[in-house]
Amino acid sequence: MRALGPFWIAILLLPPVLALTVLPPFGQRMVVLVGIYALMGLGYQLVFGQLGALNLAQGALFGVGAYAAALAAPALGWLALSVAIVAAAVPAAIAAGPILRLQSHYFALATLALASIVNLVAIHAEAVTGGANGVSGFASALPRGSVLLAIVWACLVMGVLAYSRLFGGRLGEEARLVREAPLVAATLGIDGGRWRVAAFIAGGSLAGLSGAFAAALNGVVSPDVTGFPVMVLCLTSVVVGGSRHPMGAVLGAVLAVCLPELLRDFQGAWLLVYAAATLAVVLWAPGGLAEGIDRLRGAPLPVRPEPAVPERLLPAAGPQRLVLADVAKRFGGVEALSDVSLAIERGEIVGLIGPNGSGKTTLLNVICGLDRADSGTIKLDTAHLERLPPHAIARHGLGRSFQSNMLPGDTRSAGLARAISTHAAFLLLDEPAAGATDREREQLASLLRRLRDAGRGVVIVDHDIDLLARVCDRLICLDRGKVIAVGRPADVRANPDVRASFLGLEEAVA
Repeated sequence: MRALGPFWIAILLLPPVLALTVLPPFGQRMVVLVGIYALMGLGYQLVFGQLGALNLAQGALFGVGAYAAALAAPALGWLALSVAIVAAAVPAAIAAGPILRLQSHYFALATLALASIVNLVAIHAEAVTGGANGVSGFASALPRGSVLLAIVWACLVMGVLAYSRLFGGRLGEEARLVREAPLVAATLGIDGGRWRVAAFIAGGSLAGLSGAFAAALNGVVSPDVTGFPVMVLCLTSVVVGGSRHPMGAVLGAVLAVCLPELLRDFQGAWLLVYAAATLAVVLWAPGGLAEGIDRLRGAPLPVRPEPAVPERLLPAAGPQRLVLADVAKRFGGVEALSDVSLAIERGEIVGLIGPNGSGKTTLLNVICGLDRADSGTIKLDTAHLERLPPHAIARHGLGRSFQSNMLPGDTRSAGLARAISTHAAFLLLDEPAAGATDREREQLASLLRRLRDAGRGVVIVDHDIDLLARVCDRLICLDRGKVIAVGRPADVRANPDVRASFLGLEEAVA
């Protein structure tokens, strides 16, 4: 993600400076409103932008914060702002567990249901919320005027700078993996579930704080503040401004607040003009207005470091032995693995061969937890892996690369480099030589020997039998989910069952 430079920092500081020095009261109010919506949008970027999840409850959590501040302000004064943060974070935390297990449109529908519940409570819990009349008479206990403006923008500036710094480094790359390649993220030990929970709660907290500021600005809180139009405004402003750019929420909020004022002369048709203006921005700059401005001013593109295998491989540490006993896996009526038993020592390279559909990739998936074994045991030393999630298995010392590039722009070696960078004691490599040139195959063979010398245990799946015969200590042949041969490469290649399963393998590689 692009870091904030002097240009954007100046743009970020300009609205509050103008409001405090030049603008009339109405202009100051507009700037405060921009800051409030930008703060809500910044929280929304954590879930929608960084993790790619369509959360439709952000507007409702904004309303929760507004009500909490309004109700707590008479007794607690400014401390009601903190109460609003907690009040929004609590339902986000409670809902996070069941909601975040859902995928795609189911997640969106679940968050929409949460928003509907909040809105219904605001309307019907009259004893607390005042029902349709709302809550008023609390504004004098909260910051107002230029003080409110300064507090809102101080929070926003700190939030934008923190967002830029956090997601401009390692956390940004982790978020990209969780968003674009969750399987890769899991096999690197990244807990996507924890990421989503943390982002949901942090985003909800910012929504609650911005809701509290809105209550202080307006002096009244009604059920409208929990309604779906607030959510639409949040979603639209983030998409238009830039869902991952540090300034995206700010620019989106500027448009969301200022365009309706500029289009007042269109009366009832202003929404149509607003929609057209929004569509124009999306078409002109698909990555958002902030990214489009960066492109126009010729700002250098953010450089994403390419994963690379280190020149020197550190000696392996951790578990000494990977053992599978009677592992079985079925997919409906298909028996993908049947009573597979094998053992791999650290400092050993084992090649896994077999015809297409023999269960090689399924076996790797079962070992690293992407598929759960139906029966049998999988152990790293004494630690049982068969019921652990993939990220926990990775943290026990098991790395994994995939058959094809899982991320846009990745080179052939990027996935392999990521797996090696985990310093896992055991590596599962799925066809790392597929489509490689002769030179790349020689480099791969050299790397595998270096991994063995560093004490890593390697299980490699590949169709290049010559390569495996040169670098592997043993070969294991699968056919229809069963182990049919184990031993030195020459012995396995000479095995009649192996030759039969490959339908003329020996003649092909002679």
